[in-house]
Amino acid sequence: MYCKSNTYYISLTGDDNNTGLSAKKSWKSLDRVNKEVFQPGDVILFKAGEVWKGQLHPQGSGSEGKPITIDRFGEGSLPVINMGEVAGAAVKLTNQEWWVIKNLEVTSGAQPKPLIGRQGIVALAEGQDKHTGHIVIANCFIHDIWGQLGGDGNFTGYNSSGIFIGQAMGRKEVAGGSADDILIENNRIERVDRCGIIIWQGHKNIVVRGNVMENLGGDGIMANGCIKGIIEHNTAKRTCMRSGDQDIVIVGRSYNPHTAAMWIQNCTETLMQFNDVYDTGRQKGNGDGNAYDFDFDCKNCIVQYNYSRNNHGFLLIMYRAFNNIARYNISENDQSHLIQMQGKIADGNLIYNNVFYVDYGTIDIDYYMGGGQISDSAKCLLGANFKNNIFYASGQGRFRTAYTYGSALERQYNDKVKLTQQKPGTLFLHNWYFGPWKNGLPDDPEKAEGDPMFVAPGSGGVGIGTLGGYKLLKGSPCINKGLMIPSNGGVDFYGNHLIPDVADYGAINFEDYKGLTGSTKL
Repeated sequence: MYCKSNTYYISLTGDDNNTGLSAKKSWKSLDRVNKEVFQPGDVILFKAGEVWKGQLHPQGSGSEGKPITIDRFGEGSLPVINMGEVAGAAVKLTNQEWWVIKNLEVTSGAQPKPLIGRQGIVALAEGQDKHTGHIVIANCFIHDIWGQLGGDGNFTGYNSSGIFIGQAMGRKEVAGGSADDILIENNRIERVDRCGIIIWQGHKNIVVRGNVMENLGGDGIMANGCIKGIIEHNTAKRTCMRSGDQDIVIVGRSYNPHTAAMWIQNCTETLMQFNDVYDTGRQKGNGDGNAYDFDFDCKNCIVQYNYSRNNHGFLLIMYRAFNNIARYNISENDQSHLIQMQGKIADGNLIYNNVFYVDYGTIDIDYYMGGGQISDSAKCLLGANFKNNIFYASGQGRFRTAYTYGSALERQYNDKVKLTQQKPGTLFLHNWYFGPWKNGLPDDPEKAEGDPMFVAPGSGGVGIGTLGGYKLLKGSPCINKGLMIPSNGGVDFYGNHLIPDVADYGAINFEDYKGLTGSTKL
């Protein structure tokens, strides 16, 4: 049966007794919108520049080719949904599909209160075999939503996010749901506790692209369960700013203080690429603070063409993470644990053709052994494979390798024990080293040392486009001296074609080499 699609208008000068079918006959309140069961192809338009107080929980689902769309009409600033002091979501869909939500400003502004969790825009899949999908959230401004960093409530902890998609976390009564075909694009998220964007039990066609996040209490982006997901062209500034603060009072049992800027868990063949991350926080109770993370049960995922600057580490690799790759990334002045590895060498994780630059502080390649000390025989199992990377220390900067153990609050370091390789080149093979290492260079049977001759090392600014200083000068000893690595992606950090059978060290291939390199962009 064919149902006609309608366009509904909402303005503060309207009347809920109107039809809502024109700007002159607009509805007025969120309550009226929430009562309507919308049909495929319907459009819901809020008047630009106006503010609605309350929560928007519209009903109905669209269909293929006929999504239900929330947007604005008229000239002026974004229409605002201000949820105030209440708990829950400002905008919420539950077990609904085929929605487009765009051009909204979503906020609360209320101070945090114990047990009161708050969310921005949410699409939930609640219950066994329930589903949400074909959801687009784009061009929204989500800010000043102070929820709870931890706790056992429906809207606290990870659920307390600017954008949350999928199955609510920590709620057994709603377990079993999933999300597919999700696009979260070009949103701005500022001043939110706990997280920026969370996708829990996402499956296929998950894309998180072009979002900007700043001043978050916890994680910037976290995606769980994705198959061939894409997280790209996002910017995170000052995330993880409060999660490990020992003065924060957490009501309830569920609290994980360990947070990172962008990370994936239980994902397969998922990409994190072209992202840039700055100034990630790490309070005493947070054992993480990295820009990127291959977390539990990630398989065949790739972190590539990313920028990391002034974070508490570039990358975390958890145990139960297999055959993941970090390549063609640039890390500038990341501190603490530059790369922390909790898994085994046999897990097959590979780190190649990256640039790691530091001009202050002692930066660790961290082999983390868990809550307590382990035997010397077990130490040789830890790690990942490092190839073709450039480690560059200048000024007061230096690297070191270290075994660590204990909780975040009581972390112990042992940098006196030399790393144990199962066989030559298991951990480090064919890397370039410039500058001091506190405990001597790693055992690399094909190591090379000296100035790699960058154009202007340490000159990175804000944005991936500022990193031309890590190009190699003509005459660099790193040109055409790298180790060939199969299936290398075909292009370098700046999209220059990689020449078959020719490899450089570092993240940016020498563009003029033999005149054969072109330039393309993925």
